[in-house]
Amino acid sequence: MFTVKRFAMLFTTVALLPMLALGEAGAGGGFFSPNFPPGFAYHPSSDVTATIVLDPNGPVSTQAPATQTGTFGTIAIARAGVGMATATFQVQPDSTLGELRFGCNLDLTQARFVAISSDGTPGLPLGGPFTSNWLATDVTTKLFAQLGVNLVDPASNTILLIPGVTAVTQQQCVSFPNGNPVVGTVPLSQLVNALKVKPTTPTYPDRTIAGVTDPTLQWSPGFLVLQVTIGFWAGPGTPIP
Repeated sequence: MFTVKRFAMLFTTVALLPMLALGEAGAGGGFFSPNFPPGFAYHPSSDVTATIVLDPNGPVSTQAPATQTGTFGTIAIARAGVGMATATFQVQPDSTLGELRFGCNLDLTQARFVAISSDGTPGLPLGGPFTSNWLATDVTTKLFAQLGVNLVDPASNTILLIPGVTAVTQQQCVSFPNGNPVVGTVPLSQLVNALKVKPTTPTYPDRTIAGVTDPTLQWSPGFLVLQVTIGFWAGPGTPIP
């Protein structure tokens, strides 16, 4: 279940990311080839979940995104009995999210985030180590380290665990802000004044694809908000968080 406090925090971060980043350096789904160390198998976990908030509008690699916040998101990973780790991210090129042409199309969630094969088998990695996907490997590694989970053995540099998505427990599209935007329950102007930045108000164009009637190939507006359960690819005998 999405808590108001958590959603407001994540949504605020997404809306402000491009403002804070100023000055720093396939349409529906990209190519992903499962690549794991020999002997690794997937293990669901009942103790690790994640909330993802993303502006799912590209392009990701060919040119600037169609929206000011496009390709930016936040992820909060929770481990029962330990706590939560949160990070901002930008969608990586050549991932299962592709070029994000279809926006918040919920019909594509399984293929984008969960299924590792055409038969729907779950366990699609978020990012590295060893493999790669939409979340940068260094972000993935740091998030889990904050929760006491070493994905890589610090002594031998051996890959221990690769986190993947087991299932989506909740998904929704949240309307883009417009007019006098409010982020969560806080006016955007108030946040801007507090941060002492002078951004332009984000704009969100209609990217509907003319003549397309197949809902799986059509653009949908809004921010994508997902609640997912996390599991791990691991070798024999490796403890699962």
